[in-house]
Amino acid sequence: MSTAPRETQPGTAPTPVATEASAAEEAPVQPTTDSHDWSVPEIFRSHIIGQRKKGFPRKLLALTIDDGPSPSDTPVVLEKLRQYGAHATFFVLGYNASRWPKLVAQAAAEGHCVGIHSYSHIAKCTSEQAVKNLHLTAEMIERATGKKPTVFRPPYGITTNELTKLARKEGYPVILWSLSSADTSPRIFRNADLIARNVIFTPNPGEIILMHDGGGHMASARALDQIIPQLQAKGWEFVTVPELLRAWAEWMAAQPPKAPPPNTSAGKESDRAPTP
Repeated sequence: MSTAPRETQPGTAPTPVATEASAAEEAPVQPTTDSHDWSVPEIFRSHIIGQRKKGFPRKLLALTIDDGPSPSDTPVVLEKLRQYGAHATFFVLGYNASRWPKLVAQAAAEGHCVGIHSYSHIAKCTSEQAVKNLHLTAEMIERATGKKPTVFRPPYGITTNELTKLARKEGYPVILWSLSSADTSPRIFRNADLIARNVIFTPNPGEIILMHDGGGHMASARALDQIIPQLQAKGWEFVTVPELLRAWAEWMAAQPPKAPPPNTSAGKESDRAPTP
């Protein structure tokens, strides 16, 4: 597996359109799950994760939101998540995190996971640039939240570049996605109804959903008013990526061991037990 489905538009550094003071003043809600735990199981470290685990029975969905934070969109997304008691994973750009650290801190305080999405959303870079992109973004996240990030998503889902290679070398699970809202598509990125429809009618247990909050994605934020309550009404729960990975690991550990493959050479004369 070399690449994931491409995002149709590159992430861009947001233009400040409002202050984040009002968002930061909101008191964080008390978590009802272990969403504050960002730890990931060892079996997933350094692995590329893009598909749901077939057979996984629990109705868990990992909502992931890329390219932020932005002072226009992220406070609205956080408000919707808080309103419906849902959790998500924000894959932030280090550049944006350095400009609006209070939004990063607020996301973490309210029980969401914050992961690395590079510093400036570059697709190609040298090994030296990769170090800066990964480490500086991790530093911005830790500075804002007091916690080390544990998950990484490469820009555009490209898994063959120097940045992704470095992330895997340093033990980050590379989180792609299995269900896209297509909210960067020129046809629908301003249409909350179509964005919501792409998610609501197609989930399977353990899906990783791709959305964006990097500025100019207000329709994505509004789509959450349909996505979250409609799926919750059907028994779905929105969790962070680390929560989903831990649930996968628990389920995998409980599965009976697989039977060994059949001995296809049983009929060969040389493999038969000698006749006494």
